[in-house]
Amino acid sequence: MGADWPYGFPGVNWMDEAEQQAVLSVLTKGSLFRYYGPGRPTHVAQLEARAREFYGVKHALAVSGGTGALMTSMLALGIGPGCEVVIPAFMWVATASAVVQANAIPVLCETDDSFSMDPVDLERKISPRTKLIIPVHMAGAPCDMGRILAVAEKHGIPVLEDCAQCNGGEFDGKKVGTFGAIGMFSFQINKNATAGEGGLMVTDDDDLCVRLNAAHDIGIPWLESEPDSASPVNLWGQGRRMSELCGAVANVQLGKLPDIVSGMRASKERIKAQLDGLPGLSFRTLNDPQGDTGPFLILILEDEACAVRAVGNMKGRACEGACRVCDYGLHIYFNIASLVNKTPLSPAGNPWRLKENADSAYEYGKGACPKSDDLFGRSIIVTIPSRLTEQQEQELIDGLKVALTA
Repeated sequence: MGADWPYGFPGVNWMDEAEQQAVLSVLTKGSLFRYYGPGRPTHVAQLEARAREFYGVKHALAVSGGTGALMTSMLALGIGPGCEVVIPAFMWVATASAVVQANAIPVLCETDDSFSMDPVDLERKISPRTKLIIPVHMAGAPCDMGRILAVAEKHGIPVLEDCAQCNGGEFDGKKVGTFGAIGMFSFQINKNATAGEGGLMVTDDDDLCVRLNAAHDIGIPWLESEPDSASPVNLWGQGRRMSELCGAVANVQLGKLPDIVSGMRASKERIKAQLDGLPGLSFRTLNDPQGDTGPFLILILEDEACAVRAVGNMKGRACEGACRVCDYGLHIYFNIASLVNKTPLSPAGNPWRLKENADSAYEYGKGACPKSDDLFGRSIIVTIPSRLTEQQEQELIDGLKVALTA
């Protein structure tokens, strides 16, 4: 990015004395652990209470990271050997990694022109071994949860929503993360609300909440400030508690999330309106425009050469780093070497060579999802910072217009 261009870290641009004072209160009290300490810890508990109200759910549990939220959810849902888990071709590596870490087998699903899980291909990917569906609300916009849930309910398969990149988003007037059995969120620095790291899980299922609590830490659930030794739930815990320092920042940021999202979405809509009608350009389909959180604008061009040329035309501008071809990094299935190569977790070859997974033979190299491959290659993803000035918006608009028409 140019020196004068704002960070593409949505929550960071909104940090002020509120986060500083929250952290200072933790340090002053000395109770950095979420369940007990020299003084009564409050921040993680307040975050969970705010989350219950914000998302409109019965239960919320904070953890140390978004990846940990995925893995904790897998354990609570009983995902393991013999299970297939359907994931989209456009995701983050953590989504696939969590499936493999559970010794289950990931099954790739095409993305449609909304750049999220294609409900039609999802139906085709269901097998007798499918035990979980993970729609990923990528690049700030919601999946078509109505059609995805219809497939899941038809086959009696639970849904785990990966909302890491769409915190605060909605579909049909309802918050993402509240459609499936579990919704997970991330507070990593790139996300809409951030604490640098951190994760959150939400659910309306009482029994599942107890299992999540046990799975996220020591194997039995916490009851207030003590482990519940009388609980019948006994799992192998994962030690993924959120710290009070993280909770202090995340709680403040979650309170700011509606304003952060509103700012990004407004900038995105103004920029998009100025680009609309350019020859050879179309936009990503939004399953619910009002539920879009706005951190990214995806432009679809006629072919890959056009996309590469347009990104190259942005060179030298302060905002040049805001634009890249969508076929990038560990967000794309075929760029995840450990997935393509079926790298085992141990010399035993698990999960790929486990006898329970013998009937789940899939390939993950480029070409496994040809419809998605075509979209990735000829699309540009544009980062929309959360506090653009009018002048900066216009600079980005002017740069994109030149880049797309030169």
